[in-house]
Formats: sequence, C-alpha cells, structure tokens
Amino acid sequence: MDELMRRISIIINGPGIAEVKSLYGQASDWVQKVLSSYSDLEVRVIKGYEMEELDPNDDSAWIITGSAHSVYDNFPWIDYLRNKLKEAEEARMPVLGICFGHQLIADTFGGKVELNKKGWEIGSCRVNLLQESESCSLFSSFSDSIDVYQSHQDVVSRIPENATLLAENDMGIQSFVYDNIFYGVQFHPEFTKDVMEKYLKIRYEKGILKEIPVVEECKNSSKILNNFIDNIVK
Repeated sequence: MDELMRRISIIINGPGIAEVKSLYGQASDWVQKVLSSYSDLEVRVIKGYEMEELDPNDDSAWIITGSAHSVYDNFPWIDYLRNKLKEAEEARMPVLGICFGHQLIADTFGGKVELNKKGWEIGSCRVNLLQESESCSLFSSFSDSIDVYQSHQDVVSRIPENATLLAENDMGIQSFVYDNIFYGVQFHPEFTKDVMEKYLKIRYEKGILKEIPVVEECKNSSKILNNFIDNIVK
C-alpha cells in the first residue's frame, strides 16, 4: 500500500436483501458512494460472513455494516469477527460499527445486546446527542440532535465498561465510543431516502409494519462517515 494512501476495509455481514440489492445495491456500495470523493482512500469490501481474511496491520480502518443476523446468533463467523476486533484493539486501528457493527463492538468488549422490548425502530428518526459528543470528532459540526435512518430490532442495552455514551433516544442507546478507537452508531449513515423507503415497503409486505410511515430526508447523517475518515482515520 502506498504510504500516502489509506486503506479502508468495509466488512459486510450477509449478502443483503435481494429486493433492495437488485435496485440499489448493498451497504458497501452506499458507503463507497459517500467515500468516493477521497482520492487518498483505497476501499475494499470484505465478506465477514464468509470469514474472508482481515488483518488490522494491513488497513487504516474498518467499517462494519449491518446484518440480518444478531450478534447473539451462534455462527462461527461472528466469533471470527469478535476475534478480529480484539486484534484491531491491539493494533490501535480505528473501527466504525454501523447497526450490527455497533452491536458487535459492544458485545465483544463487555457490553450487552438484546432484542429491544420496545420493538422495531425503523424509518427516519431523531437521535439526541449528549454533551459528551461535543468532544467526539465523529460528531464534529453536529448540534444537539441528528435525523437518521434506522432499521433494527436489537439494541445495545449496556455499553462496555469505560465506554462513553454519545447519543440516545427513546428507543435506547444510539452511539458510543470505546477505547478511543471503536465508534458505534445504531443508525445507518449510509442509507438514502430511497433505500429506507424500500426497506419499509418490504417490512410492511411481510406484516412487520401495520402501515408505512412517511420518510423524512436525513440530509446530514452521511457526514458521520466523512467525519470518521476526516477526523479519526490516519
């Protein structure tokens, strides 16, 4: 790798929902689109669910995307990723976890993840930033709240010891930082309005939702990805 280049591995944790993928691609595509303006980034996609090779010493950072699975599912590849996160801790390499990735970081380092008793959080939602977020560069330029896209049942009910809670709402924990290198966000900064509306339609047709809520445009949530690259990834 060129010394002037930064290499980011986007770790995907399932093949994606076919109905979404056929129209819009999958999470790794949406992350790459946000990051496409960076000329000094080499981005590769790693299939975490197939335990493809990952080495924190080869990368500048990892971004771990969502999944249809839960971190408490008994799959060997989830244990594989837990072990890789511990290697990232030893290498002091920053990681951004999104939804499942956020939950995996919490679970790996002593937090707790469980099915949210309040049910699904899906659609466009508001997240409240805590005072602690003001000194966290992941939320640089944000004020006291942010409108985001959500699609999850599980929630981090307890963050790891010595982690710092950064954001929450009435559905639970929304962001934290652990060990100054692991950043978790429950929401999806990579989603677009079209993608969110498709997810809602699928959930409605499966009977998960009784009606399809109106999706608001979340114009600034993707800046979380920019802040991660600009402020945290060296």
